Amino acid sequence: MAQTTVQNKNAIRFGSGKLEIGPNINNLINIGAVRNALFREEWEDVEVRSDNAGVIKVGIKEHVAFIECDMMEVNLETMKTVRGNLDTLTTVAGEPTSIEDESHVLESTDFVRLQYRNGDGTEVGSIVVKDENETILTRNTDYVLAIDSVGYTCIARIENGALSSGDEVKVSYQYTPTSAITMTSGGRVTISDRVIRITNINENEKEFRITLYKATINEGTEIEFPGDDDDDPAMPRLVMKGILDTTRDVGDQLFEIYDEQGVE
Repeated sequence: MAQTTVQNKNAIRFGSGKLEIGPNINNLINIGAVRNALFREEWEDVEVRSDNAGVIKVGIKEHVAFIECDMMEVNLETMKTVRGNLDTLTTVAGEPTSIEDESHVLESTDFVRLQYRNGDGTEVGSIVVKDENETILTRNTDYVLAIDSVGYTCIARIENGALSSGDEVKVSYQYTPTSAITMTSGGRVTISDRVIRITNINENEKEFRITLYKATINEGTEIEFPGDDDDDPAMPRLVMKGILDTTRDVGDQLFEIYDEQGVE
């Protein structure tokens, strides 16, 4: 026999979430595939012993929160961010590679990303841009170049230049990929604060998310290598501990839970 009825079916949560982390709320990166993501909150009770009424609970202290998960993607660039710049990341350059006549259609004045990037995120070299008639175009007259947020060189047409919206261009260039990345650690004692967020999106595209405002990694990295025949990958455990951000208003210093799903 049922003891009650569902009070708000929208408040029943399903599914995991996307984990993001970064130096501030406007610069979060997706850490990718995870398992066993969770949020938890802790505090210590503050108690006062009376002479005639026993222990009186008067409040809390050491109010903290955690977001944890098992990271399925061991990405050194992500780990450097997660670990609060505790480490030094170095790229090892590979051999320069030439690309001939890579085709792109330039709509309006929108930027289009070239297919390959320099490993160090700088602009690719030896750039030659031609139109459909094999005429070489002029930079900053017919087209412009820019670097996007992840280091790709991008191209866009210039209004009133030689190109019309929808024209195809052929781009030749040279890029130097990264052959390896190294992360070194030891000697630094200061860990930078991070914002960490977990977001669950339901089938109606509604969000349920939890954000810790001021968090740092709470334990060192442990990578357990599974057996060659195991199905599971190596999954470092990530534990981020959030503490009070005293620059924020009282009552809004530790975390935010934002809910679109439970609204009726």
